[in-house]
Amino acid sequence: MKVEGIHLNRPDLHVLAAELGIMAKDVLYENKCLTIYNTSETSQEIIDDNALASFIAMTLGISPEDISEMTAVKAKPKVMEIDDFDEDDDD
Repeated sequence: MKVEGIHLNRPDLHVLAAELGIMAKDVLYENKCLTIYNTSETSQEIIDDNALASFIAMTLGISPEDISEMTAVKAKPKVMEIDDFDEDDDD
């Protein structure tokens, strides 16, 4: 999920991750956009109940009206390219 229109700091992200039952690395905030990767049963239940905006607002101590937009997104897999492995032949 992406949430726009809120301002967060690192402790906010850690609290939010803990409350959602996900790893801190699954909560990203950049360019004023919060991205939450759904990686736990707890977060899936909150999403299924259509309560994510309310939950985020409650956890961060803000008004739900402060959340300007919330959209579901599918993560795009990143293709990692490995350039020229340097193999040491120690034979």
